[in-house]
Amino acid sequence: MNKHINLLLLATENLLRHKAKTIVVCLCIIAILTPFITAIAISEGIRAQSLISLNADADLYLTFDEFGRNAAIPLKYLDEIKKIFGVTKAIPRIIGRAFIQNKLAVIVGINKEDLPESISCISGRIFENPNEVVVGHELAGHFHLKISDQFSMRGQQRKTFTVVGFFSSDVSIWGASMLLMSFKDAGELFGKQDVATDIQIHTLPGHNSEIATDLYDILQSEPYRLQDKQMIGLYFTKGFMLKEGIFSALYIVAFALGVPAILVVSGFGLSERRKEIGIMKATGWQTLEVLELISFEQLLISLLGATIAILLSMLWVKGFNGAFIAQFFVAEITMLPKFTLPARFLPLPCLLSFFFAFLLTMVGSVYSSWRASTVSPVMSMR
Repeated sequence: MNKHINLLLLATENLLRHKAKTIVVCLCIIAILTPFITAIAISEGIRAQSLISLNADADLYLTFDEFGRNAAIPLKYLDEIKKIFGVTKAIPRIIGRAFIQNKLAVIVGINKEDLPESISCISGRIFENPNEVVVGHELAGHFHLKISDQFSMRGQQRKTFTVVGFFSSDVSIWGASMLLMSFKDAGELFGKQDVATDIQIHTLPGHNSEIATDLYDILQSEPYRLQDKQMIGLYFTKGFMLKEGIFSALYIVAFALGVPAILVVSGFGLSERRKEIGIMKATGWQTLEVLELISFEQLLISLLGATIAILLSMLWVKGFNGAFIAQFFVAEITMLPKFTLPARFLPLPCLLSFFFAFLLTMVGSVYSSWRASTVSPVMSMR
């Protein structure tokens, strides 16, 4: 055990003695790992927030089907749906998008009494009268809106809305660019009366199958689509896995370009290292001891580089809010997000980053060190 501890201490001394090589290898590791760790943390954070919102929402989502996609559902079925045994609430919503000048906003139309408890305002109040809206924090900051300000939207200039409250973007990233208004106002905005984009159905536990059967009896002549929260959750997971997969595919290209750099810098000062190994062999060192020393050096330098990369990733997300990389995972946001970006730094990606760094540095140094330790000391010291 003392021999291994002494080799570890000697490896630390070697890294401090060869500062240039240590710094260059660490910088290469940091440059490769930091974007990877940051991207995975952002993706996991957004996914977790999406699933939390989903689990706190309705049990079933009812829409019509048109060309294999969700379509608006007429409200004439709403009363029958509410009477189905096991249905506790049926909430119609209108969700769409519209431009405020050159800024795209998400419009959510819902009756005030159907608002979820999680919705609250950081200032002002929830809408009560016609043409009143609650504005997401990012939109409010972009247009410098204040309570009682009025505005209209592109495509519906005759309808003027009054700001009565603001959402906190810390509650959910989906509220950052959102306008919340009454169901009636949203219908008038989009020119769609007596229809909803979907109906959220809250149910008693264990009644979804019976409710699905009753809905079939009500809507059997209509092209409807019924989805539960588990199915929606699968869509979320699939979408984020696709995003992560595309990012990983692009990142592999950069990673592949970084591998030769790691291999080159790991062998930086190779002639000097060969001489050192020759001296060690001449003084009685065994080949396995030389390789163990080299392995300890790569272990320490990988641990140092990966740790700094993780800390820089946390700074990138927490300090700079995922600037320049968040756009890949959240559509239609600026390069510098104006809302708090969710992120989760899980142990597995961090461990994988360390093992990647260790593997790369080992490949770049162990083989050359082994060759130098297997030849005669005289040849190594030339």
